Amino acid sequence: MLYTPHFLTGAAILKIVPDPLLGLLLSFLSHFILDLTPHNDFDLRPGITLREFFRMEKRRRNIILLVMGIDYFFMVVSFLWILVTKSNYWLLVGGGVGILPDAFEQFIMLFGKKLPGWQDRLQWRVSAKYGFISYPIVSLIALYILFN
Repeated sequence: MLYTPHFLTGAAILKIVPDPLLGLLLSFLSHFILDLTPHNDFDLRPGITLREFFRMEKRRRNIILLVMGIDYFFMVVSFLWILVTKSNYWLLVGGGVGILPDAFEQFIMLFGKKLPGWQDRLQWRVSAKYGFISYPIVSLIALYILFN
C-alpha cells in the first residue's frame, strides 16, 4: 500500500486514542491491517533490488515512479497540513509509525539489499483496475477523522 493512506491512518488513530503509547502501538498495527485490504503495489515482490528496479522496462518503471512521486507529494502535504493546522506532534509521530514498516524495508534497499519479504504474506494484491480504489477511500476516512 502507498505511504499516504498509512500515514493518514496512523495520524487519525492518534487523534482518536487518548493514550499516546497505545495510539502508537495501534498506528503500527494499522500498517499491517491496511496491507490486508485489497490494493495494488505494481507487482514489486520481495527479492527485488534497486538495480533490478531501474532495469525494468522504461514505461513501467516511469509509471511506478510517477505514482510514487504523487504519493510522496500527498504525504508531505498531509504532514505539513497536520503540522501547521493541528499543532499536535503526536499526530505526526503516529503517521510516521504508520509508514515505518515500509520505510524501513525500502530504506535498506538503498544499501544494495534486496527488498525483504517480512510483510509479503500480509499483502492482498489485486489488479490495478481494482487496487487503486482502496487508497482514496482509506485516505478520505482518515482525513474525515482528522478534520473532526
